[in-house]
Amino acid sequence: MSAVKKRAVQQVTKLLAKGMPSPEELSETLGNLGDDAVPALLAVLKDNDYRIRMAAAMCLGELSDEVAVEALVESLSDSSKNVQRCAADALTCIGQAAVKPLLDALIGKDQSARKWAAEALGNIGDRSVALELVKRLNDSNIEVQRAAVTALGELKNNKAIEPLVEVLETDNVELAKAAAEALGKIRSDIAIEPLIKALSSPSVDVQSASANSLKQVGRACVPYLLVQLESRDYVVRRWVAEILGEIGDDTAREALIRALDDENNRVVYYAAISLGRIGRPSVVRHLAELLDHPKKDVRCAAVEGLAHIGTYHAVEHLTRMLDDDDWVTRLTAVRGLGNVGSRTCLEPLIRALKDEEWSVRKHAVEGLARVGIRKGALEALVAVADDPKPSVRRSAAHALRELGGDECRETLNKLAADADDKVEEAAREALAKLDGTYVPQTK
Repeated sequence: MSAVKKRAVQQVTKLLAKGMPSPEELSETLGNLGDDAVPALLAVLKDNDYRIRMAAAMCLGELSDEVAVEALVESLSDSSKNVQRCAADALTCIGQAAVKPLLDALIGKDQSARKWAAEALGNIGDRSVALELVKRLNDSNIEVQRAAVTALGELKNNKAIEPLVEVLETDNVELAKAAAEALGKIRSDIAIEPLIKALSSPSVDVQSASANSLKQVGRACVPYLLVQLESRDYVVRRWVAEILGEIGDDTAREALIRALDDENNRVVYYAAISLGRIGRPSVVRHLAELLDHPKKDVRCAAVEGLAHIGTYHAVEHLTRMLDDDDWVTRLTAVRGLGNVGSRTCLEPLIRALKDEEWSVRKHAVEGLARVGIRKGALEALVAVADDPKPSVRRSAAHALRELGGDECRETLNKLAADADDKVEEAAREALAKLDGTYVPQTK
């Protein structure tokens, strides 16, 4: 190892010893390397330790010397994703001098290099890059086209919208999906109508990508979406109902209430969930009318909508659904009661501890812990200590940790001797809290 490289490794290793370096620490390291910084760091960029390669790439980005471009482009194919990311960030810092090599990298065989090249080009973001990327949309290599589409999205430049819309309308599913995702990143009103049109694509992947992008565009979509809620295509209506709920604009409420009477059950399903996400107590009675629907998925969606509203207005209806034949619906109702967390939820949650489905019992236990009322709950939770399912017993131990006092010690001692390691651990934590010795673990 040359003296220059050895010195660079020493400086970079010292830098890494402090954890993720700050800009000031990077500047200090570069100052210590002096005039030899660039050639030394280029040599270190091939070190066996990925952490050293990563720090070298960060330092080269701080220097922004175009001499480093070729080596950094090669590092986009590094075996470490962390090094790849740092190299892409460094090339972004270098800017215009890196554009042509990055455009060439889009043609390369290495998938990681193409991905990071596209991201770096998008982050560099000048107009000449957009024009070059548009040219690449006609490349004979489909991977290059897709990378160019992705980069155009990263640019977030309105000049990219028209060519991306053209790609969105192609028959190639992968390209159309990438174009839909790119248009979502740009978030322009101009893209709303093409994205809505793509909701009727033969490809579910393209439909989904377009729907997600419309969610990103946000409230500007709502007037257009409300019109499409009357579309003759149920697939479009189904996506529109979902998107409106994700956006959460209250102006969609009345239209979504009408959609509860749609002839297609999938539209009804998403309209019910979306009404809950908008979250007005005034929709409770409309959702309650679906609780006797013959399709279990629709009943479950109505319960989920009620659970999202999360107020005392929904408790009566959620309680009623604890007797539904479908266990997923009962589980959703129990979760909803736990989210409401009021005193009126105590009795139905205790009743749900006897459900035949273990996941319902588990979430009933967790709901009782959230309600936080000891009277009535403690006796029921003590009985759960004999549940045949370890996950339920473990949740009981956690709940007793939150609610219990010395009267729970006998039950917790029993759980601390449980054959399941996770139940034992939860019980010991609860006992430690009773004894005042419990220290919560930090991530």
